[in-house]
Amino acid sequence: MISGRFKGEHVIVAQAVHQHASQDVLFVVVSIGLAVVGSFAALVSAIRIPLSQGAARIRWTLAAALSLGGGAIWSMHFIGMIGYRVDGLDLRYGLPLTGVSLLIAVAVSALGLTLVARHQQSIGWLALSGVVSGLGIAAMHYTGMAAMHVGGIVTYRHGIVVLSVLIAVAAALAALWIAFRVRTGRHVVAASLVMAAAVSGMHYTAMAATQVQAGAGEQETAGTDPISLAPIVCVIAFSVLAVVIFAAMGGVTESGSFTVARESSRHRRPASPVPVWSRPPTSESQTRSS
Repeated sequence: MISGRFKGEHVIVAQAVHQHASQDVLFVVVSIGLAVVGSFAALVSAIRIPLSQGAARIRWTLAAALSLGGGAIWSMHFIGMIGYRVDGLDLRYGLPLTGVSLLIAVAVSALGLTLVARHQQSIGWLALSGVVSGLGIAAMHYTGMAAMHVGGIVTYRHGIVVLSVLIAVAAALAALWIAFRVRTGRHVVAASLVMAAAVSGMHYTAMAATQVQAGAGEQETAGTDPISLAPIVCVIAFSVLAVVIFAAMGGVTESGSFTVARESSRHRRPASPVPVWSRPPTSESQTRSS
């Protein structure tokens, strides 16, 4: 049974046999903000991938993967999880598994971006990349959940878990399809909002599948206090994303992503052939006619 509560908290799930769980609204807002900024940074970096070669292409792929996987996806999920509250239980996080979940998010984002960048016109490669990346995002989320120590028993509603995985695949498909098809600032902003909504939707759907049952007796919860991690993650994530956006928008080069994209589109347009009869006479043709 799902119920609601006001006064700054949105209830995710509450059942008679399980502990009451809720989300802190402040952390929800910050997590969605990270998803938007991370998506924007990923998109302005992805614009440069097909327009670059060699080491530059690798750098922009890594920048886009770090922005998408580490910023829009992992940081959003992590801050959202820190805002997760269970009445009567002290939540802690194991750092090793938390670190593994970050690596998974960045790795699957890099893989998806690389495959789609090499086969931009292939629907099959886009579908394969989206499925692989989506499953990777789901693996990242539930690995992060495994790092959550609650001093009780965590179970999941299987139907909602399946739905969250499907949303993850859809979010990955949307992100990869959008990444190489936007060229203007207006389109990038709109696409960033769409990607952030998809990523956030996956996370909070997956959290709705979570059920926590208190353990028997008083159990000491091991791990790191999540509140102490929140400012560290936010400062690092927003700082890295700011640097990526600054570089992609031309802060350390002659031109930004949008200018490069426009120039590339202009160069790809075939020049209109000049009819023979409209060409100016050459000196050779004038000599022959005389």
